[in-house]
Amino acid sequence: MRVFVFIFSLMVVLTISGKALGAEAFEAWRERTSMLLLASHCQTLGELEQAALLSGQVQARGALLRAGKDPQSLDDILSDLASRAERVSCEREDVQAEISRMNEAAQVWSHMYSMRFPARWQNWEARRDDAREKPRWRVRVPLQDKAGNILDFGLVAQGENVFLGLTVMGGQVPSSVILQMRDSSRLAAPLDDDLLRLMGRKGDGPARLLPPKSVLQSFFAIDKSAAPASLTGEASKSGKINKAVMFRFAEKALDAFSALDPRDVVALELVFPARRGKRQRREYIYAEAGDFAAARLFAQTFPQEPDNAKTN
Repeated sequence: MRVFVFIFSLMVVLTISGKALGAEAFEAWRERTSMLLLASHCQTLGELEQAALLSGQVQARGALLRAGKDPQSLDDILSDLASRAERVSCEREDVQAEISRMNEAAQVWSHMYSMRFPARWQNWEARRDDAREKPRWRVRVPLQDKAGNILDFGLVAQGENVFLGLTVMGGQVPSSVILQMRDSSRLAAPLDDDLLRLMGRKGDGPARLLPPKSVLQSFFAIDKSAAPASLTGEASKSGKINKAVMFRFAEKALDAFSALDPRDVVALELVFPARRGKRQRREYIYAEAGDFAAARLFAQTFPQEPDNAKTN
């Protein structure tokens, strides 16, 4: 088996655009996949190295799928790479050199504070903030409602707990929020171009890719509370604490969202109460699944403290 040149230490700093790249994204995916298989075969992967490589592989795969690559073709290549990795001698000098570079690159990755994970229209922002004292965004995408008010959606860490959250800042506050996404038991894959044309879906935006209601699953926010200032900014420009509301979703919603295809789109249905003689109103905000899984892996992986640091 040819050992691919491992350039993860460079590529980890470069984000891969979902609109971009054919050959470049494919080469990134192939190299990261090859190194995962090789390191697994040679039993050289620690938890940190596993997370670094896997996050990069997932990110590169997402870019390929959004660019139109057939997922079955990637699975076929993976099977071929796996069989070739099994035939490699782990004692080879070039293999050991690649494993050494992989370990060094993983250390660089583990000490990065933040990364952006761009998809077609939106960017996931992943951060490794200390969440022991205050709730922090681990992975976040900024959104806007029709009136231009800011909403943040993503993964919140609060101590050892993590959950999907939505903060609403400004404007009328919804009484409830429903997260809607593809149910894989009813629709195995995201809508492809043929289905989109058949359904008469036009335009270029995330709303176009949301599946029909008959194949969606819904998750109601289980909690509504004042949003912690650590999630919205400590104070506004006027010096007053920002007044914002946070909606929290159950663990099963996080599990389902994390398992989505990087081409999937979800809808946040904001339900506004009837008031002043007006009927109940609903508004839909759309978010890409994108590389949320890769971003989450980055944000929740921290370098291990040296043994001597733990005892001091």
